[in-house]
Amino acid sequence: MLLLRRDPEAATSEVGVRAVGAFDLGRLSRLHKACFADGWSRSDLAHLLAMPGGFGLIARRQEPGFAGLDAIRGVGFALCRTTADECELLSLGVVPAQRRNGVARLLLEAAMQRCRNAGAKRMFLEVAIDNDKAKRLYEDRGFVVVGTRSNYYLRADGTRIHAHTMRLDLTCDMQRPAVAVEA
Repeated sequence: MLLLRRDPEAATSEVGVRAVGAFDLGRLSRLHKACFADGWSRSDLAHLLAMPGGFGLIARRQEPGFAGLDAIRGVGFALCRTTADECELLSLGVVPAQRRNGVARLLLEAAMQRCRNAGAKRMFLEVAIDNDKAKRLYEDRGFVVVGTRSNYYLRADGTRIHAHTMRLDLTCDMQRPAVAVEA
């Protein structure tokens, strides 16, 4: 099943979220590099997705294309790992041109649902302490800060920044409607 969300500024476009497949590694690597200065390579992503419990989701926007043909463009991703009854959101990104359209929220909801389906009861993540937009997204979904990791992220200019570790109890979050993801 495909999850759709209308973009109010582009009424003809829809965003769908589906599981990452083997043929998505190049697209996923390009997306990661478009979102982060230290973007992950195809081999980094292949290693992550091959780990037990590792999975990725990709958000794609369908747009009207040349000569009436539709184009499907990758606009974001979520990468996770589940182990026993816990999961970790390892990376979530949306390309700059598609931010503030609800894509990150859509990916987060889909990742949380997939982790619940795998038996996870708690979700963890790290976020740079100065990434206010991401922190607001996570806090709006019920994540709470449970710790700080000193000098966790390396910036492009060589400086380091602390990260907050955040946690969400997925069992307390069951009142929200389930999100469907295309297999």
